[in-house]
Amino acid sequence: FVVRSRSQLRIGRRRRLSRTNRLRFAIHGGQRPSIGLHPRDIERINGVLQRLRDAGNSLLVVEHDPQIMLAADRILDIGPGPGERGGEVVFYGTPKQLMTSAKSMRTGKRSKQTASLTAQYLSGALQVADGQSSAVPGDESDYLEIRGAAEHNLQQIDVRIPLNCMVTLTGVSGSGKSTLVNEVLFNALSKIKGHPEEMPGTYHEIVGHELIDDVVMLDQAPIGKSSRSNPVSYVGGWDAIRKRFAKAPLSVERNYTAGTFSFNAGNGRCPGCNGSGFEHVEMQFLSDVYLRCPECNGRRYRNEILEVMLHGKTVADVLQLTVNEALEFFADDREVHRVLEPLRAVGLDYLRLGQPVPTLSGGEAQRLKLAGYLAKTGESLFLRKHVLGIQAQASGKYLTRPFMPTAP
Repeated sequence: FVVRSRSQLRIGRRRRLSRTNRLRFAIHGGQRPSIGLHPRDIERINGVLQRLRDAGNSLLVVEHDPQIMLAADRILDIGPGPGERGGEVVFYGTPKQLMTSAKSMRTGKRSKQTASLTAQYLSGALQVADGQSSAVPGDESDYLEIRGAAEHNLQQIDVRIPLNCMVTLTGVSGSGKSTLVNEVLFNALSKIKGHPEEMPGTYHEIVGHELIDDVVMLDQAPIGKSSRSNPVSYVGGWDAIRKRFAKAPLSVERNYTAGTFSFNAGNGRCPGCNGSGFEHVEMQFLSDVYLRCPECNGRRYRNEILEVMLHGKTVADVLQLTVNEALEFFADDREVHRVLEPLRAVGLDYLRLGQPVPTLSGGEAQRLKLAGYLAKTGESLFLRKHVLGIQAQASGKYLTRPFMPTAP
């Protein structure tokens, strides 16, 4: 047993420790208890949850893991799709009934319940990586090699990671996966590439680091709390759109620049809310309240700025477009397509361009982070547990929709 502080424990062990501390109380809800756990440990969690149920507790668990869903007494499936395409109850019943509904879809008997994507994936009718072949690295392939990794419970191990491949690192919870990837590999490469994060864990050497341009960690850390940040600005697409509006005939006539169409700075934004679209009211003993700005009615800009039209839409109208709608609207703009296509590639085509980042779910925030890196080129990405809080269909977007960045 290795003595560590709570902050040094990985997310799976921290969550199990928190559950252990709560076992003496009634549990009314749980948020994805399978996060960070190996299938062996999920079986143990199932046993704990069932013991709590048998002791007279009521459990409501938000979960995507098949092992936990199939162990439930009842399943409530909300959908049928994400975002505005969701919000309906598509199934409620036992796991057995859910599987039966998937069989009904295969025989052509459609109903509201057979619209459940969850049922189709659980039954095997749909698969996350159906028909995908794996690239087998050969002797001439490039490798990144970690030698003598000995941090925490790592036993002086040597690991070769083939480049230009998707490599999955697995093992039971606590086996040393996160230590190897986070504390040794990521921290060491970050230091080598000139942007150190934390002190690297113990290792002898890393061979092949010159073969990659950079290293990026895509984890479950929140993107940020600023309500001004939105999907289109996060992937760097708003600059290209503002330039398009600055080239409109009325903008040229009035000497508007791309900066005029910024909602974060400049004279074009609404002076009442400074471009946020709402007013922030601090409450002393209650949660803060956000009210729609009475001057711009939530549209962020001065009235004269909204007189500028691009194909019949104002800059505020464009912020209300979904990613799919924006790709169609800017079909003739290669730069806008280049930065917005990654959002569609990771399955976020339903998000509105101006949707505040803090309103995104955990799974959406992770995919947005991935899209932000896909919009760039020349980087090596290390994905750590990149399907946390993501349903099977969305996970499949990573594997079945390859994305190749287009040169600007």
